[in-house]
Amino acid sequence: MQHFPEIQLTNEEARVLGCLLEKETLTPGSYPLTLNSLVTACNQASSREPVMSLGGEEVEAALRALSEKYLVEKVLGGRAPKYEHCLPHVLSLQDSERAVLTVLLLRGAQSAGEIKQRTERLHHFDSLEDVEETLTTFIEYPHGPLVRRIPVGAGRRVETFRHLLSEHAAGPSAESPESAPAPPAPAPDRSAEREAGK
Repeated sequence: MQHFPEIQLTNEEARVLGCLLEKETLTPGSYPLTLNSLVTACNQASSREPVMSLGGEEVEAALRALSEKYLVEKVLGGRAPKYEHCLPHVLSLQDSERAVLTVLLLRGAQSAGEIKQRTERLHHFDSLEDVEETLTTFIEYPHGPLVRRIPVGAGRRVETFRHLLSEHAAGPSAESPESAPAPPAPAPDRSAEREAGK
């Protein structure tokens, strides 16, 4: 069995996988998705950060790559092929964990409060503590962390969390307080010197 820490997704692959996860829960009657439906889902303006403008060829390329990673399967039998995710083949998730991973794939780094609000249609969390417990499960995943905690600092007022599955997390984090550039030193106050020179 493969494990996510050994798989790095491109941002396009992460968007496609997130959309398949989302639509499986929100629109089960139209799931699996056709290519056209998946393109629309990837490019929708709501519940996506950043908003993308992917073409059919780009989505098809992402689907091929995800298939090679055992994360997506093509379903034949209708007028057009459809696609479904194979996440259970790679990672066994409870409904709460699937909901959190879905919004992290679709919307990037978020606070626990934002995750609780944005997962409401996917899974109801009774409390913020329940969300934080799910995030801790991902952070302490035995085969390597699936989520990174981003502490307060460098312009962030609250702690946020991001998934570690795609290329935006491959290099050194630009979000760590240690890597943020130091603020410029304030200009020296010359007023006292001018007063002394009078």
